[in-house]
Amino acid sequence: MHIFINVLEEIIVKEVRIQIEELRPKIQPKVKVAEAVGYALNRLPPLFATSMIGWKYQYDYSLNELYPQISQTVNHGIKAILFGDLLHDTTPLPKHLFLNNAGVLHQLNQLLKRKYLRWRDVPIIVRELSDQCSHFSQFNNSQDQTVIQGIEETRLQDVNHLNHQHRAVLSSSKRFMQKQLVQKQQEAFRLELEKAWDSHLKTSEGSWSSDKRAKDALEMEYRALESYTLGAELGIVNVLEHLVFQIIEKATPEISQQFNKGEVVAYALNRLPAMYATSVRGFRHLRQKAVSELSRELIGNVRTGIMKVLKIPHTELQPIAAYRFTQEYEHAILDLRTYLRRNDITLHNVVAIVQDLLLCQSASRQ
Repeated sequence: MHIFINVLEEIIVKEVRIQIEELRPKIQPKVKVAEAVGYALNRLPPLFATSMIGWKYQYDYSLNELYPQISQTVNHGIKAILFGDLLHDTTPLPKHLFLNNAGVLHQLNQLLKRKYLRWRDVPIIVRELSDQCSHFSQFNNSQDQTVIQGIEETRLQDVNHLNHQHRAVLSSSKRFMQKQLVQKQQEAFRLELEKAWDSHLKTSEGSWSSDKRAKDALEMEYRALESYTLGAELGIVNVLEHLVFQIIEKATPEISQQFNKGEVVAYALNRLPAMYATSVRGFRHLRQKAVSELSRELIGNVRTGIMKVLKIPHTELQPIAAYRFTQEYEHAILDLRTYLRRNDITLHNVVAIVQDLLLCQSASRQ
Protein backbone atom coordinates (compact mmCIF):
# COMPACT_ATOMS: atom_id res chain seq x y z
CA MET A 1 0.00 0.00 0.00
CA HIS A 2 1.42 3.37 -1.06
CA ILE A 3 0.00 5.79 1.51
CA PHE A 4 0.86 9.48 1.70
CA ILE A 5 -0.98 12.76 2.12
CA ASN A 6 -0.37 16.45 1.54
CA VAL A 7 -1.12 17.94 4.95
CA LEU A 8 -1.81 21.33 3.37
CA GLU A 9 -4.92 20.04 1.59
CA GLU A 10 -7.05 19.81 4.74
CA ILE A 11 -5.80 23.16 6.07
CA ILE A 12 -6.40 25.01 2.81
CA VAL A 13 -9.89 23.57 2.33
CA LYS A 14 -10.83 24.77 5.80
CA GLU A 15 -9.39 28.24 5.13
CA VAL A 16 -11.19 28.49 1.77
CA ARG A 17 -14.53 27.64 3.35
CA ILE A 18 -13.98 30.18 6.13
CA GLN A 19 -13.17 32.97 3.67
CA ILE A 20 -16.11 32.08 1.41
CA GLU A 21 -18.43 32.35 4.41
CA GLU A 22 -17.14 35.89 4.96
CA LEU A 23 -18.26 36.96 1.47
CA ARG A 24 -21.64 38.48 0.75
CA PRO A 25 -24.30 35.76 0.32
CA LYS A 26 -24.88 36.71 -3.33
CA ILE A 27 -21.20 36.26 -4.17
CA GLN A 28 -20.56 32.98 -2.33
CA PRO A 29 -22.01 30.65 -5.03
CA LYS A 30 -19.62 32.15 -7.60
CA VAL A 31 -16.58 30.70 -5.82
CA LYS A 32 -15.99 26.98 -6.27
CA VAL A 33 -14.13 25.50 -3.33
CA ALA A 34 -12.08 23.17 -5.55
CA GLU A 35 -10.81 26.01 -7.75
CA ALA A 36 -9.75 28.14 -4.80
CA VAL A 37 -8.07 25.13 -3.18
CA GLY A 38 -6.22 24.26 -6.39
CA TYR A 39 -5.07 27.86 -6.81
CA ALA A 40 -3.62 27.96 -3.29
CA LEU A 41 -2.04 24.50 -3.39
CA ASN A 42 -0.23 25.34 -6.63
CA ARG A 43 1.35 28.40 -5.01
CA LEU A 44 2.39 26.94 -1.67
CA PRO A 45 5.10 24.37 -0.83
CA PRO A 46 3.81 20.78 -0.74
CA LEU A 47 3.95 19.11 2.68
CA PHE A 48 3.54 15.37 2.19
CA ALA A 49 3.73 12.86 5.05
CA THR A 50 3.46 9.08 5.41
CA SER A 51 3.45 8.68 9.21
CA MET A 52 1.65 10.27 12.14
CA ILE A 53 4.91 11.81 13.36
CA GLY A 54 5.51 13.30 9.92
CA TRP A 55 1.91 14.46 9.73
CA LYS A 56 2.17 16.25 13.09
CA TYR A 57 5.45 17.92 12.08
CA GLN A 58 4.02 19.16 8.78
CA TYR A 59 0.74 20.22 10.40
CA ASP A 60 2.49 22.24 13.12
CA TYR A 61 4.79 23.81 10.53
CA SER A 62 1.78 24.81 8.42
CA LEU A 63 -0.01 26.53 11.28
CA ASN A 64 3.03 28.09 12.96
CA GLU A 65 5.08 29.16 9.95
CA LEU A 66 2.89 29.19 6.86
CA TYR A 67 -0.53 30.28 8.06
CA PRO A 68 -0.22 33.99 7.11
CA GLN A 69 0.96 32.93 3.64
CA ILE A 70 -1.85 30.36 3.40
CA SER A 71 -4.51 32.90 4.31
CA GLN A 72 -3.16 35.48 1.88
CA THR A 73 -2.85 32.99 -0.99
CA VAL A 74 -6.41 31.74 -0.46
CA ASN A 75 -7.62 35.35 -0.49
CA HIS A 76 -5.84 35.99 -3.79
CA GLY A 77 -7.29 32.78 -5.20
CA ILE A 78 -10.86 33.77 -4.36
CA LYS A 79 -10.35 37.20 -5.94
CA ALA A 80 -8.84 35.61 -9.05
CA ILE A 81 -11.91 33.40 -9.41
CA LEU A 82 -14.34 36.29 -8.89
CA PHE A 83 -12.60 38.76 -11.20
CA GLY A 84 -10.66 36.43 -13.52
CA ASP A 85 -11.39 34.95 -16.94
CA LEU A 86 -15.11 34.25 -17.22
CA LEU A 87 -14.44 31.79 -20.06
CA HIS A 88 -12.10 29.55 -18.06
CA ASP A 89 -12.72 25.81 -18.37
CA THR A 90 -15.17 24.35 -15.87
CA THR A 91 -15.35 20.85 -17.36
CA PRO A 92 -14.95 18.46 -14.40
CA LEU A 93 -12.24 15.83 -14.40
CA PRO A 94 -13.25 12.39 -15.74
CA LYS A 95 -14.40 9.83 -13.19
CA HIS A 96 -11.65 7.34 -14.04
CA LEU A 97 -9.12 9.64 -12.35
CA PHE A 98 -10.87 8.89 -9.05
CA LEU A 99 -11.14 5.13 -9.53
CA ASN A 100 -9.24 4.30 -6.35
CA ASN A 101 -10.34 3.06 -2.94
CA ALA A 102 -10.87 6.61 -1.62
CA GLY A 103 -12.74 7.78 -4.71
CA VAL A 104 -15.05 4.74 -4.82
CA LEU A 105 -15.75 5.09 -1.09
CA HIS A 106 -16.90 8.65 -1.81
CA GLN A 107 -19.20 7.34 -4.56
CA LEU A 108 -20.70 4.81 -2.14
CA ASN A 109 -21.10 7.55 0.45
CA GLN A 110 -23.08 9.63 -2.03
CA LEU A 111 -25.13 6.63 -3.11
CA LEU A 112 -25.99 5.36 0.37
CA LYS A 113 -26.29 8.85 1.90
CA ARG A 114 -24.40 7.77 5.02
CA LYS A 115 -22.15 10.37 6.57
CA TYR A 116 -18.67 9.19 7.51
CA LEU A 117 -19.09 5.89 5.66
CA ARG A 118 -16.04 3.61 5.88
CA TRP A 119 -15.05 0.56 3.89
CA ARG A 120 -15.53 -1.67 6.91
CA ASP A 121 -19.22 -0.65 6.94
CA VAL A 122 -19.84 -1.64 3.31
CA PRO A 123 -20.06 -5.47 3.75
CA ILE A 124 -22.56 -5.02 6.62
CA ILE A 125 -24.72 -2.73 4.48
CA VAL A 126 -24.53 -5.09 1.51
CA ARG A 127 -25.64 -8.00 3.73
CA GLU A 128 -28.62 -5.98 4.95
CA LEU A 129 -29.64 -5.01 1.42
CA SER A 130 -29.04 -8.52 0.10
CA ASP A 131 -31.16 -10.09 2.85
CA GLN A 132 -34.00 -7.69 2.16
CA CYS A 133 -33.87 -8.50 -1.55
CA SER A 134 -33.72 -12.23 -0.80
CA HIS A 135 -36.80 -12.05 1.44
CA PHE A 136 -38.60 -10.00 -1.18
CA SER A 137 -37.81 -12.52 -3.92
CA GLN A 138 -38.90 -15.44 -1.76
CA PHE A 139 -42.14 -13.74 -0.81
CA ASN A 140 -43.03 -13.05 -4.45
CA ASN A 141 -41.98 -16.38 -5.88
CA SER A 142 -44.72 -18.88 -5.22
CA GLN A 143 -42.47 -21.73 -6.26
CA ASP A 144 -39.79 -20.82 -3.72
CA GLN A 145 -39.78 -23.48 -1.03
CA THR A 146 -37.76 -24.32 2.05
CA VAL A 147 -36.60 -27.82 2.84
CA ILE A 148 -37.38 -28.79 6.42
CA GLN A 149 -35.85 -32.01 7.64
CA GLY A 150 -37.78 -33.77 10.38
CA ILE A 151 -36.74 -36.73 12.49
CA GLU A 152 -39.05 -39.18 10.73
CA GLU A 153 -39.53 -37.56 7.33
CA THR A 154 -38.40 -34.82 4.99
CA ARG A 155 -41.10 -32.62 3.61
CA LEU A 156 -41.34 -29.41 1.56
CA GLN A 157 -42.95 -26.40 3.14
CA ASP A 158 -43.66 -23.17 1.25
CA VAL A 159 -41.88 -20.11 2.59
CA ASN A 160 -45.16 -18.27 2.81
CA HIS A 161 -46.27 -20.63 5.59
CA LEU A 162 -43.82 -18.92 7.94
CA ASN A 163 -45.90 -16.54 9.99
CA HIS A 164 -45.12 -12.82 9.80
CA GLN A 165 -44.31 -12.56 13.50
CA HIS A 166 -41.60 -15.24 13.28
CA ARG A 167 -39.97 -13.53 10.30
CA ALA A 168 -40.09 -10.17 12.05
CA VAL A 169 -38.36 -11.64 15.12
CA LEU A 170 -35.62 -13.17 12.96
CA SER A 171 -35.10 -9.91 11.07
CA SER A 172 -35.00 -7.90 14.29
CA SER A 173 -32.49 -10.29 15.83
CA LYS A 174 -30.23 -10.05 12.78
CA ARG A 175 -30.33 -6.24 12.83
CA PHE A 176 -29.51 -6.27 16.54
CA MET A 177 -26.47 -8.51 16.00
CA GLN A 178 -25.25 -6.33 13.12
CA LYS A 179 -25.69 -3.20 15.23
CA GLN A 180 -23.68 -4.79 18.04
CA LEU A 181 -20.90 -5.66 15.59
CA VAL A 182 -20.72 -2.08 14.31
CA GLN A 183 -20.65 -0.73 17.88
CA LYS A 184 -17.80 -3.08 18.81
CA GLN A 185 -15.82 -1.98 15.74
CA GLN A 186 -16.36 1.68 16.57
CA GLU A 187 -15.31 1.16 20.20
CA ALA A 188 -12.17 -0.73 19.14
CA PHE A 189 -11.25 2.04 16.70
CA ARG A 190 -11.87 4.71 19.36
CA LEU A 191 -9.46 2.96 21.73
CA GLU A 192 -6.92 2.61 18.92
CA LEU A 193 -7.14 6.33 18.17
CA GLU A 194 -6.67 7.23 21.84
CA LYS A 195 -3.56 5.07 22.03
CA ALA A 196 -2.08 6.60 18.86
CA TRP A 197 -2.87 10.10 20.04
CA ASP A 198 -1.20 9.48 23.42
CA SER A 199 1.96 7.91 22.06
CA HIS A 200 2.64 10.05 18.99
CA LEU A 201 1.25 13.43 19.89
CA LYS A 202 2.72 13.33 23.42
CA THR A 203 -0.48 14.03 25.27
CA SER A 204 -0.16 13.92 29.04
CA GLU A 205 -2.19 11.19 30.72
CA GLY A 206 -4.14 13.41 33.08
CA SER A 207 -4.85 16.33 30.77
CA TRP A 208 -8.19 15.13 29.45
CA SER A 209 -11.21 13.56 31.00
CA SER A 210 -12.28 10.24 29.52
CA ASP A 211 -15.26 11.81 27.76
CA LYS A 212 -13.20 14.58 26.18
CA ARG A 213 -10.55 12.14 25.02
CA ALA A 214 -13.23 10.01 23.38
CA LYS A 215 -14.72 13.09 21.73
CA ASP A 216 -11.33 14.23 20.45
CA ALA A 217 -10.54 10.74 19.17
CA LEU A 218 -13.83 10.65 17.29
CA GLU A 219 -13.13 14.08 15.83
CA MET A 220 -9.72 12.85 14.67
CA GLU A 221 -11.39 9.91 12.96
CA TYR A 222 -13.86 12.13 11.10
CA ARG A 223 -11.14 14.57 10.05
CA ALA A 224 -8.95 11.75 8.76
CA LEU A 225 -11.84 10.22 6.83
CA GLU A 226 -12.78 13.55 5.25
CA SER A 227 -9.15 14.11 4.28
CA TYR A 228 -8.99 10.59 2.83
CA THR A 229 -11.86 11.25 0.37
CA LEU A 230 -11.15 14.95 -0.13
CA GLY A 231 -9.81 14.70 -3.67
CA ALA A 232 -12.84 12.80 -4.94
CA GLU A 233 -15.25 15.05 -3.05
CA LEU A 234 -13.81 18.23 -4.57
CA GLY A 235 -12.87 16.75 -7.93
CA ILE A 236 -9.20 17.70 -7.69
CA VAL A 237 -6.05 15.69 -8.47
CA ASN A 238 -2.30 16.16 -8.20
CA VAL A 239 -1.07 15.65 -11.75
CA LEU A 240 2.45 14.70 -10.64
CA GLU A 241 1.44 11.73 -8.48
CA HIS A 242 0.75 9.40 -11.40
CA LEU A 243 3.92 10.49 -13.22
CA VAL A 244 6.04 9.81 -10.13
CA PHE A 245 4.50 6.35 -9.76
CA GLN A 246 5.24 5.60 -13.42
CA ILE A 247 8.92 6.34 -12.85
CA ILE A 248 9.03 4.25 -9.66
CA GLU A 249 7.48 1.28 -11.47
CA LYS A 250 10.50 1.21 -13.80
CA ALA A 251 12.73 0.10 -10.92
CA THR A 252 13.73 -3.57 -11.01
CA PRO A 253 11.53 -5.97 -8.98
CA GLU A 254 14.49 -6.81 -6.71
CA ILE A 255 14.93 -3.15 -5.73
CA SER A 256 11.20 -2.37 -5.59
CA GLN A 257 10.69 -4.94 -2.85
CA GLN A 258 13.25 -3.22 -0.63
CA PHE A 259 11.62 0.21 -0.20
CA ASN A 260 8.28 1.78 0.66
CA LYS A 261 6.96 3.37 -2.51
CA GLY A 262 4.77 5.76 -0.57
CA GLU A 263 7.81 7.23 1.17
CA VAL A 264 9.60 7.68 -2.15
CA VAL A 265 6.56 9.40 -3.68
CA ALA A 266 6.27 11.73 -0.68
CA TYR A 267 10.01 12.53 -0.87
CA ALA A 268 9.81 13.37 -4.58
CA LEU A 269 6.58 15.38 -4.40
CA ASN A 270 7.94 17.47 -1.51
CA ARG A 271 10.74 18.61 -3.82
CA LEU A 272 8.64 19.30 -6.90
CA PRO A 273 6.21 22.15 -7.60
CA ALA A 274 2.60 21.36 -6.76
CA MET A 275 0.42 20.74 -9.81
CA TYR A 276 -3.23 20.33 -8.86
CA ALA A 277 -5.95 20.34 -11.51
CA THR A 278 -9.72 20.70 -11.24
CA SER A 279 -10.69 20.72 -14.93
CA VAL A 280 -9.91 18.77 -18.09
CA ARG A 281 -8.06 21.68 -19.68
CA GLY A 282 -6.07 22.34 -16.52
CA PHE A 283 -5.13 18.67 -16.22
CA ARG A 284 -3.89 18.48 -19.82
CA HIS A 285 -1.95 21.73 -19.52
CA LEU A 286 -0.20 20.74 -16.28
CA ARG A 287 0.57 17.23 -17.48
CA GLN A 288 2.12 18.52 -20.70
CA LYS A 289 4.12 21.08 -18.72
CA ALA A 290 5.36 18.41 -16.31
CA VAL A 291 6.46 16.11 -19.13
CA SER A 292 8.16 18.84 -21.18
CA GLU A 293 9.72 20.92 -18.40
CA LEU A 294 10.12 18.69 -15.34
CA SER A 295 11.18 15.30 -16.72
CA ARG A 296 14.74 15.53 -15.40
CA GLU A 297 13.59 16.78 -12.00
CA LEU A 298 10.99 14.04 -11.77
CA ILE A 299 13.47 11.26 -12.54
CA GLY A 300 16.21 12.79 -10.38
CA ASN A 301 14.02 13.23 -7.30
CA VAL A 302 12.60 9.72 -7.59
CA ARG A 303 16.09 8.19 -7.87
CA THR A 304 17.35 10.23 -4.93
CA GLY A 305 14.25 9.31 -2.96
CA ILE A 306 14.83 5.60 -3.55
CA MET A 307 18.46 5.85 -2.42
CA LYS A 308 17.51 7.87 0.68
CA VAL A 309 14.77 5.43 1.70
CA LEU A 310 17.06 2.43 1.14
CA LYS A 311 19.76 3.95 3.37
CA ILE A 312 17.42 4.81 6.24
CA PRO A 313 16.99 1.87 8.68
CA HIS A 314 13.42 0.58 8.71
CA THR A 315 11.49 1.72 11.76
CA GLU A 316 7.91 0.89 12.72
CA LEU A 317 6.19 4.28 12.77
CA GLN A 318 2.47 4.78 13.20
CA PRO A 319 1.18 5.32 9.64
CA ILE A 320 -1.34 8.01 8.77
CA ALA A 321 -5.03 7.11 9.02
CA ALA A 322 -5.27 6.55 5.26
CA TYR A 323 -3.23 3.36 5.75
CA ARG A 324 -5.90 1.94 8.04
CA PHE A 325 -8.69 2.99 5.66
CA THR A 326 -6.90 1.21 2.81
CA GLN A 327 -6.59 -1.95 4.90
CA GLU A 328 -10.32 -1.75 5.58
CA TYR A 329 -10.91 -1.55 1.82
CA GLU A 330 -8.90 -4.71 1.17
CA HIS A 331 -10.74 -6.61 3.90
CA ALA A 332 -14.10 -5.31 2.70
CA ILE A 333 -13.52 -6.53 -0.87
CA LEU A 334 -12.58 -9.99 0.44
CA ASP A 335 -15.68 -10.08 2.67
CA LEU A 336 -17.92 -9.09 -0.24
CA ARG A 337 -16.43 -11.76 -2.49
CA THR A 338 -16.99 -14.39 0.18
CA TYR A 339 -20.53 -13.34 1.08
CA LEU A 340 -21.76 -12.83 -2.49
CA ARG A 341 -19.71 -15.80 -3.77
CA ARG A 342 -18.20 -13.70 -6.53
CA ASN A 343 -14.47 -13.48 -7.15
CA ASP A 344 -14.87 -10.69 -9.69
CA ILE A 345 -15.77 -7.93 -7.21
CA THR A 346 -13.38 -4.98 -7.56
CA LEU A 347 -13.38 -1.20 -7.48
CA HIS A 348 -14.77 -1.30 -11.02
CA ASN A 349 -18.09 -2.94 -10.15
CA VAL A 350 -18.77 -2.60 -6.41
CA VAL A 351 -20.77 0.61 -6.92
CA ALA A 352 -22.94 -1.05 -9.57
CA ILE A 353 -23.58 -3.99 -7.22
CA VAL A 354 -24.76 -1.66 -4.46
CA GLN A 355 -26.92 0.24 -6.96
CA ASP A 356 -28.66 -2.99 -7.99
CA LEU A 357 -29.32 -3.90 -4.36
CA LEU A 358 -30.77 -0.45 -3.69
CA LEU A 359 -33.10 -0.83 -6.68
CA CYS A 360 -34.24 -4.18 -5.32
CA GLN A 361 -34.81 -2.65 -1.89
CA SER A 362 -36.82 0.17 -3.44
CA ALA A 363 -38.97 -2.35 -5.32
CA SER A 364 -39.63 -4.34 -2.13
CA ARG A 365 -41.06 -1.25 -0.44
CA GLN A 366 -43.58 -0.56 -3.18
